[in-house]
This record gives sequence, C-alpha cells and structure tokens, in this order.
Amino acid sequence: MPALSALAKHTWSDAFGAGVGPEDEEVELEEGRSETYFSNALKEKTILVAEEDGALVGYVGFGDVTIPEVEVQPGDQSINRLYVDTAQQGRGLGRKLLEAALQHPRLANASRIFLTVWNENERAVRLYENFGFHRIGTTRFAIGAKTMEDDVMLLDRTGADG
Repeated sequence: MPALSALAKHTWSDAFGAGVGPEDEEVELEEGRSETYFSNALKEKTILVAEEDGALVGYVGFGDVTIPEVEVQPGDQSINRLYVDTAQQGRGLGRKLLEAALQHPRLANASRIFLTVWNENERAVRLYENFGFHRIGTTRFAIGAKTMEDDVMLLDRTGADG
C-alpha cells in the first residue's frame, strides 16, 4: 500500500498540482491518495498495477459509477483512475493497463463503462477514444475551494448511443 500511495500522490501532483494551491493539493493527496484511502477503496473497487523492476509505475482503478451526472443502469461500471509515472509515459503502459482493466471480469461484463478525463489531457482522451469511448458530457467537482470540470466519456456495449 505505501508504494501505491506514493505513486498515486506523485502522479496526481505531476498532472494537476500546478493548477491548485498547496493547501488544496495537500488535502486532495491525503483524502484521495493516502494509504488509508487505498485500504478503504479496495473494499469496493478493483485496482490493477503495472510494475517494472520491482517498482510500481502505473495503476488503474475501477468499480461502480460515482459520477453525479450519470444516470446509472444495472451493469454499468466506471474507470475512476488511470495513472502512469511521468517518467514512464509514452511507452504504452497506459494502453496495457486499460486493456487489462477492460479484460477484467468486472469490466468485461459491464454494459456501459464511464470515465472522466481532463479535456486538456489530449493523450488520455486519444487513448480512450482509440478504445471506443466517446464524450457524452461534463462533470463538476471541487478541489478545495476551486471548482473543476472534466469530460465524461462512455464505452457503450448495449448497442445504444450514449
């Protein structure tokens, strides 16, 4: 758990730390990336990790849909995190983690899979689009006093569109 927490804190700070104040970053890291967070998250979510030479270099987490703007239906699931260590990006690890997640029984049997992504993270958006996800809207959330917005993407296996 310590290695996963350290990776989660590091990758989140690299991706988003410059966009929030130090106090808000500290709260976000403690509430959403601490060892306690992951101990509790593993009771409800599935987390797969990528390892290289004994060190964690990426992870993907998935489980029930918790995006407020989504009308959840039976069989729906959500990818809630996909992070790769900054130094390891561009080597296909994100793709491999996403493939592994989509093949995991929890997602392999899901009718619809949702995720949120920062629309300015073009690399991530392209990755998800390559797997068949498409944008269906936005979601708002708070980090400290700051309100943020992410795109909501959907992989629909029901034959319906969005």
